Amino acid sequence: MRFLLALALLGLCACSKESKLIQDCPEQKIVDSMPVIGPSGPRSYFIYKGERRELEEFDLKWVEAHCQVPVLVVY
Repeated sequence: MRFLLALALLGLCACSKESKLIQDCPEQKIVDSMPVIGPSGPRSYFIYKGERRELEEFDLKWVEAHCQVPVLVVY
């Protein structure tokens, strides 16, 4: 019985991690196409509620299925 309860709690923990991803439509996707020399950071990000948010913060499959996000390529 305790084993089943432990499995159920682990299942809830796994679900809550997935739900922390944003499932909402960002306003815009920015793609940085500036030339770089050497290593660089992330080259794309979203604008969400007027602020920069990294792609990793979003459920990208959900965004792709439910949103039409305009893309702005910057040089």
